Amino acid sequence: MQPSSQSLEGYQEVRMKFSSSWTFMLTSLGFAAGFGSVWRFPYLVFKNGGGTFLIPYFILVFTLAIPLFFLEVGLGQCKGIGMAHLLDLEKPKLRGFGYVGIVICAYISTYYNLIMAYSLRYLWESFKYPIPWLESIVEQNTPFSRDYFYDSIVQMSTSITDINHIIWSLFIAYIVSLIIVYFCIKEGVETSGKVAIVTATSPYFLLVILLIRGLMLEGSSEGIYYLFKPDFVKLFNPSVWVDAANQVIFQMSVGQAILCLYGSYRKKEDNLPNFSFAIPLLTALCGMLAGLVVFSYIGHVSLKFNVPISQLPLSGPDLAFVLYPAILAQMPMPNLWCILFFLVLLLLGIDTQFGFVDGIAGTIEDIYLGEVIVLGYKLTVQQVRLCVCSILGAIGLIYCTDVGFYLLSFVDTFGTNVSFMLGVLFEVFYFGSKERFEQLKKDLEQYGNHVPWLIEFSLTKLCHYTVIVLLIISVISQIKNSLDYSFYVILIGWFISFSPFIAAIKIYLENRNRIDMSKTDLDIELLTKQVQQ
Repeated sequence: MQPSSQSLEGYQEVRMKFSSSWTFMLTSLGFAAGFGSVWRFPYLVFKNGGGTFLIPYFILVFTLAIPLFFLEVGLGQCKGIGMAHLLDLEKPKLRGFGYVGIVICAYISTYYNLIMAYSLRYLWESFKYPIPWLESIVEQNTPFSRDYFYDSIVQMSTSITDINHIIWSLFIAYIVSLIIVYFCIKEGVETSGKVAIVTATSPYFLLVILLIRGLMLEGSSEGIYYLFKPDFVKLFNPSVWVDAANQVIFQMSVGQAILCLYGSYRKKEDNLPNFSFAIPLLTALCGMLAGLVVFSYIGHVSLKFNVPISQLPLSGPDLAFVLYPAILAQMPMPNLWCILFFLVLLLLGIDTQFGFVDGIAGTIEDIYLGEVIVLGYKLTVQQVRLCVCSILGAIGLIYCTDVGFYLLSFVDTFGTNVSFMLGVLFEVFYFGSKERFEQLKKDLEQYGNHVPWLIEFSLTKLCHYTVIVLLIISVISQIKNSLDYSFYVILIGWFISFSPFIAAIKIYLENRNRIDMSKTDLDIELLTKQVQQ
């Protein structure tokens, strides 16, 4: 690619912007409220003491998620540029760290689109009568069956290294979901912001409809009580706080550089504190709403089949693609409820995928100041996003084989946890330092945005210790999770974990060596002049 002839000031004048603060809010809300709100949050509440878990969860929403949201959006809003170019301007030798979040987003977006493909497949099958996955449930006379998901949709092989064939129906769904995302964001935030009016709000309305229906079922109150019944002993268990912190960071989508990019599409005088509180809290509400929906139906199944709730599959894809479809398929008007549920999943996935694709494309545009030139040809905004979607589609071919589900778990284990925490650690220590935070505070106040004391205290003091503890726990957790893989697969996994930082460290060392060499040349030049004199 060729360097841009555009100046930064000129690029910022023509750079795309959100049409309003509400458009920004809906886009950010849609990006944050993803699949983790529907299946991970309810399970963690159940696992970690029910209502007791909500205590550390909401403490960390206020002391971790909201401050990091404020920091990232505030940086973009003040500087009018994304994280990568911001660091390049401020500290060139550290500019590689500006790409860390985007590399992680690229990893996540590949398997995130696979989950969207699963949702799209189920949505398509939900229009059939009778519901396809109901047959194995009736035959086995059980409340749920894993056969349809693992045998028909995923078609799992024996291991991650045993690849046999492409699942073409899944690959088509993968490409269709990318096409939907492309047409929603092809003009950047100008179109994605308008689409978010529907995609970001619809899941809440659909979840409310599902909740109303769930509350009408016999046994629903027992399920909800089981979800929130307190176990205060667990409040003193460190793992509960770690789970809460991990959920807060992943659910609120902080630390991925996308929010900084979204902030750069805002006007400098736009209100920041109100939105920094509102968006994380509404994202938490999505998780709470999903928890009520899930356990109202689970309580009904537990009562109907006399199966203890603890024996039902309550975590991960099993909850979304095994247990919940089974519950809905056994209700009156099963097609209607299945269609509504998988629409919720698809809309949640589309919104988050907006952020990933827009973040990758927007970062590329920022690097070249809007002039992305390949082989002498300047790419348009639409073409940049088409290229990103096309590359994701090509990568999707391997995900849509019979080892795809293994790869989803593998990349989720090695591509996010440790690298994510390392990225957040850099962000907190670099931008949360006293000098830089004071400068950000001054810039924000210049445009009428004050910094709440809770956010200032968290960013300059509290977050540093919290993220260090989380990083240590993440490393230990990743080591434990990697024991199921062979030695060579583990090596590849840890390479993926550290790959976002390899380029960053390389850039840092090159710049440091260049600075050292320039100092040496200057010293030699001064010494030569002294000798000549």
